[in-house]
Amino acid sequence: MKGTAPAAVYATQKSDRWGYSVVDSEGVRLSLALLFGRSCRKGQYGPALMQVVGVVSVRISVGKLRGLQQISDDTGRFTMIAMDQRGSLQKMLHPENPKAATYAEMEAVKLGVTEALAPHASGYLLDPEFGVAPAINRFALPGRTGLLVALEQSGYEKKGNWRLTTLLDGWSVEKVKRLGASAAKLLIFFNPDAPREIVDHQMKVVESVADECRRLDLTFVCEPMSYPVDESEEAFAHHKADTVIRTAEALSPLGIDLLKAEFPGDPKLTTNPDELRKNCERLSRATKEPWVVLSAGADFSVFRGLVEVACHGGASGFLAGRAIWKDAFREKTLRAQMEYVRTQGVKNFQALADLAHRYARPWWDFYGGKEKLQDHFEGWYVKY
Repeated sequence: MKGTAPAAVYATQKSDRWGYSVVDSEGVRLSLALLFGRSCRKGQYGPALMQVVGVVSVRISVGKLRGLQQISDDTGRFTMIAMDQRGSLQKMLHPENPKAATYAEMEAVKLGVTEALAPHASGYLLDPEFGVAPAINRFALPGRTGLLVALEQSGYEKKGNWRLTTLLDGWSVEKVKRLGASAAKLLIFFNPDAPREIVDHQMKVVESVADECRRLDLTFVCEPMSYPVDESEEAFAHHKADTVIRTAEALSPLGIDLLKAEFPGDPKLTTNPDELRKNCERLSRATKEPWVVLSAGADFSVFRGLVEVACHGGASGFLAGRAIWKDAFREKTLRAQMEYVRTQGVKNFQALADLAHRYARPWWDFYGGKEKLQDHFEGWYVKY
């Protein structure tokens, strides 16, 4: 039972007919009847996964299950806060010269925000460079709050106009596990229409992390970030929902336990909430694991609306950072900044958490309910 992960569902094509197969954690391919299909759009990574209606027996290992329990609340909702920002936080502290931000400044901000917000969150995301060790050593992160730790280096490597994710040198999934975290998080820049070599590189990064998380039985949170190439932001916004959903289809079968997803759409272009909700429902069907919506630095008033729509559309909550606390940095002093976080920042978080508790889908529903996760037997620990 060691490293058992949820079964992955793959679409296969034979002439003009489509079918499904399931590959379990041991590499055993099982047949799955095709109950319902739709036409597939082909991206650079191959045929998009098709929609299937039916219940698949899913197994999840005890370590990954425990991690999901630790970063969610008792109702199965994720109300999580991100404080793993590095480059963007440096820009907030020193807009004219981000590199001028010192280690002491970064640490002080991360400690202050963590002390104020972490006690309220189901899970809390930190980086290894400035955040996680001080938060633990200074008792800023409560023991009852689930800990997620980032794996990637801030920013990205450029290959032409394309973006490649680089893992942080000297850091690893094993170290995340060793320090007692509940989950490892990977941000991956992904454009399904990129050249094959770019897509393959990014997918291999995800696969390598998934393999390590499976080996160590650690929950894996994947955060794909889309981006435009050879088109304006405005033009990209018109098909961003499709890009986000196709990305989920491509990455979902690779061994992810929780998808930290961009909102699939742009409320400036699509003003009908029902259309935005339908995009979220498409995303819920595309992914084989629970998902939460990220804020990507959106203003709080905007993000609050996105959280409500996302949760109505099948999201299991949120993992947000700057939307909750970024306005603190309109203040000039650390004391004033932290006073904002302790007051308005907490109110912002609570407003989002209330929406998640009212409308979000419990994460275990993606596995068919709690009863489907009760996969244990006498003597299981021998094979674990």
